[in-house]
Amino acid sequence: MGIYDRQYVREDHGGGSPFPSGMAAMSGWSFNTWLIILNVAVFVLDALLAPAFSQNLLLGINAATREPVFHPMAPLAYFGHFSTTTALGHFQVWRFLTFQFLHDNLLHIAFNMLALYVFGPMVEHYLGSRRYLAFYLLCGVAGAALYLLLNLAGLMIGRGLPLVLFNNPATPLVGASAGIFGVLFAAAYLRPNQVITLFLFFILPISMRIKTLAIGLLVIAIFVLYTRGDNAGGQAGHIGGAALGALLIRHANWLNWALWLPLDGLKRRGHHAFGRYSGGAGGAREFFTGKPARRPGYFERRKQAREKSELDEVDRILAKIANQGMGSLTERERGVLQRDTERKRGS
Repeated sequence: MGIYDRQYVREDHGGGSPFPSGMAAMSGWSFNTWLIILNVAVFVLDALLAPAFSQNLLLGINAATREPVFHPMAPLAYFGHFSTTTALGHFQVWRFLTFQFLHDNLLHIAFNMLALYVFGPMVEHYLGSRRYLAFYLLCGVAGAALYLLLNLAGLMIGRGLPLVLFNNPATPLVGASAGIFGVLFAAAYLRPNQVITLFLFFILPISMRIKTLAIGLLVIAIFVLYTRGDNAGGQAGHIGGAALGALLIRHANWLNWALWLPLDGLKRRGHHAFGRYSGGAGGAREFFTGKPARRPGYFERRKQAREKSELDEVDRILAKIANQGMGSLTERERGVLQRDTERKRGS
C-alpha cells in the first residue's frame, strides 16, 4: 500500500482539513459507509416486498363511524417501526434500533443519507469506528426515548403542558434522523466554524457554518414541537438525538466500552490493483504476466525489511486511530506519522 493511499495522508494534503471528506470515507469502507449501505438496502428491499406483503397497521377506532382505522405499511416498516404501543404495550425493545433503518419515501432517505455522508466521516474519524457506531445508534435510541417520554406525558397529563406529544400511541416513528442529528451536533462541536454550502430547493446555494446549521435546525425542531406542527413526533426524536450527541462528543471516553465490539470483518484494507498478488504454493507472481516475481538481492531485501518494519509501526498507529480516534495518539506516535509522511512525499 503506497503512502498516498493511507487515510491520514489523503485527508490532509498540506494544510487541508484534518478530517476526511465523504469520498475519503466511502473509499475506505468505513462504518459510516456501512450505515449508508444498510439503510439503502433496507429501503430498497422494503419497497420490493411492499406490493406482495403490505401490512395494515391498526391505529384505532373512528369515533364517528366506529370503524377501525388502518395505516398501510411496507412489511419491514410494519415489523420494525417504533411507537409508544409497541415499546410499552408489547415490550418490543428491539424497535429502539430497527426504526433507525426504515424510511417513509425516497426523499426521506435521500436527505438523511446525504447528511450522514457529509457529517459522518469527521465524527467517525474523531471517535474511531467502533465508538462512532455506538455513538450513532445511541443517539437514535435517545430520539426514540424522548419521543416516548413526551408522548406519555401528553397522554397522562393532558394538553395544558407545552412541548409534549398528543400523538395516537400507535403512530409509527421511522427514520435515521435522530442518530443523524446526534452526528450533526458532534460535527458542530468538532468543526463549528467550517463552512458548508446547501442548495435550497436544490437550486439556491446557501453557505453557513456547521454550528449555525445545527442550532437553526434545533430551533426549528423545538418550534414545531411547541406549536404541534406537522411531524412533531419526528422533531422530538431530532431533539433527543441532538441532545445526546452534544453530550457524548464532549465525553467520548464514555464510549470506550465499544472498543471491544468484534467488528473487524466489516473493515477492509486498501490495496493497489497493479501490485503483486499471492500465487499460492508458487509464491508471489506479477499481476499482469502471472510469471514468478524476481527474487530481490541482498541489499534490496535489507531495505525491504527496514521499510516493512517502519510500515508495520505506521499500520499499528493507523489501527489505533481507527479504533480509538486521533485523540488517543501520543506525541511519539504523531511524530512517527509526520516523519513517514514527509519521507514519502520527499521520495
